[in-house]
Amino acid sequence: MYIIVVGAGTVGYGLSLELQGLADHEVVMVDRDRARAAELREELGEMVVHGDGTEVVFLESVGTRRADILIAVTGDDGTNLIACQVAKHWFKVGRTIARVNNPRNERLFRMLGIDSTVSATGAIMAQIEVDLPEHTLVPLMKLHDSGLQLVDLHVIAGSEAEGVALRSLRLPANTIVSLIVREHGEPEVPNGDTMLRAGDEIIAVIPQDAEPALRHLVGGVVEG
Repeated sequence: MYIIVVGAGTVGYGLSLELQGLADHEVVMVDRDRARAAELREELGEMVVHGDGTEVVFLESVGTRRADILIAVTGDDGTNLIACQVAKHWFKVGRTIARVNNPRNERLFRMLGIDSTVSATGAIMAQIEVDLPEHTLVPLMKLHDSGLQLVDLHVIAGSEAEGVALRSLRLPANTIVSLIVREHGEPEVPNGDTMLRAGDEIIAVIPQDAEPALRHLVGGVVEG
């Protein structure tokens, strides 16, 4: 697999080393900062190339037409967006992944056809939310091009879901409950007769627009 990493900062550097260490992976890391590229080239050799990852001519020169994945992880959202769009639409790269530094831009990236986005802010918030009882739904992962996401739900005492069998819940369409972890850590693969209890943790696949309804179902309120 041939992977191009745009951005040789801390994120790009660490990611490239991890990918390069995998079997059958060829990685090229590019950066427009000449001094940074020269420094890393002394350490890593020819896998580091100086150039602008948003320019068609440069991307052509590093073999983007044969790339399987382009990952843009610079500190600038505009650069990441353009690099991925050029790779996707000009070179027909099969998969593009962009770092999103400003979470407000994440929806725009998805609308413009970027296959996957990674937000450090979002990842940190998800970890924090796991430990906050007032957060009844924690997004875990968006499922590629499906409009679905994997979420972690927490059943709150007194909610509509407490004491009700799964088959009797008014779940949004296309919701799949795949696992329930009971209050003391016992995992259970549920069926329609499974009764929900306060303190249950539910792993489910849901439509992305179903969050408000599910927050209300397991928590009794819609979080703002």
